[in-house]
Amino acid sequence: MSDTITSTMIKNNLPQHLFNSNNIGFCRVPGRVNLIGEHTDYNGFSVLPMTIKKEIFCAFSKRNDNEVHLFNEDLRFQPLSFLNGNEIIPSPTGSWDNYIKAGVVALNKKFKVKTFPGFNIYIKSTLPIATGLSSSSALVITASLVYLKVLGKKLGHDISRLELAELMAEGEHFVGTKGGGMDQTVILNGGKGRACKIDFFPIRTTLLPLFEDYVFVVCDSTIRAQKTGACLQRYNAGPRICSLVCTILQRYLQKELGDHFHIKRLGDLWSGDLCLNHQEILDYVEQIIPTGNLSLKEIAYLLDVSPQTVRESWLGDIEEPEKGFPLRARIQHVITEHRRVELSRDALLANDAYTFGKLMNESHQSCAQNYAISIPELDTLTQIARKYGAIGSRLTGAGFGGCTVSLVPKEKLDYFMENVEKQYYQRYLGLPYAQNMFIAETSDSASYIN
Repeated sequence: MSDTITSTMIKNNLPQHLFNSNNIGFCRVPGRVNLIGEHTDYNGFSVLPMTIKKEIFCAFSKRNDNEVHLFNEDLRFQPLSFLNGNEIIPSPTGSWDNYIKAGVVALNKKFKVKTFPGFNIYIKSTLPIATGLSSSSALVITASLVYLKVLGKKLGHDISRLELAELMAEGEHFVGTKGGGMDQTVILNGGKGRACKIDFFPIRTTLLPLFEDYVFVVCDSTIRAQKTGACLQRYNAGPRICSLVCTILQRYLQKELGDHFHIKRLGDLWSGDLCLNHQEILDYVEQIIPTGNLSLKEIAYLLDVSPQTVRESWLGDIEEPEKGFPLRARIQHVITEHRRVELSRDALLANDAYTFGKLMNESHQSCAQNYAISIPELDTLTQIARKYGAIGSRLTGAGFGGCTVSLVPKEKLDYFMENVEKQYYQRYLGLPYAQNMFIAETSDSASYIN
């Protein structure tokens, strides 16, 4: 789909009573598939995603008032509007205008906006929603590109792509999710034909070559990974538990190193004053964090505080599991997953697809067993993928549903696609044909178009 055709298609569908000006802007924002590195970004550890040619296309125009009007070609998302101003209140959880509001609120704060311009925005998307391909963050980035133009700010001059990514990662907390900065960073800084290794605090990106004789195939489990309700709580439990473990580790290390020692996130053990290696961090975790699951009272005892303080300071509304919190397992995933990302980077540079595939398989096992973000459908889908030609297959995205990504030799692609459709979609799910199974073609990073 070329930019010219896209612009024409969007123009033909615009609400004419609102988009009757010749001064209409256009932008496109890709989704992403994370090849490896799940739930590591908010811990300060690296990730390895790539942008994909499943994208949001947007038309927008500035208004003469402070009203923001939203339209979507997808009829599941009804037209909405809100007032731009000093205080923008979130809509109920799940409302799609929250993602636009998130971008607006963050930029208002960044540029200390005094007068609050309105705009019209029309969305046309080929990016499947709630599948773990970053449709939410893509919409926030879309809002940021639109509002930058409306404010008269220039991307790359008034704010860099890395700065905007960091700002939107923080801004997306407005929606209620407490993730890291992977999605925003790769969407704004990825490259066609490349994977994008991202390191954090500070954010750095490295574009890496992909394998010539293999492709990544995305397969939708058809189980929606909604970041609302119980799923939102499960998603936010990861960052909160990791923050809690950091405090436990810090208290122990302060006894050895002095009260001046502080860590904000697990990655500080690797890149901070200690500069521990992978095994040393695992050794510390085994010394400090008890095995098995811990009750709220047991966690409070480790920190020498009350259970109420643990909840108020770290867990918030996260419910205590019946069997307790598996702190050790969660942290073992994060640390070993970071190591897998580093080794996957090396495998790409060495054109070693088999090592990369092995690491993908290990990643899925850790996501399922240690971080508990897989579900039976994702486990089944990855097993079928490996049986019918994939040398590596894992869940991708936050988990609890969504998609898998599989590394498949090009010579086995038809065999793979045919059998995954038959064995998973038809036999396992009872569907007539595959849903959202596609080769993950890479895309340029988010940009304005003509």
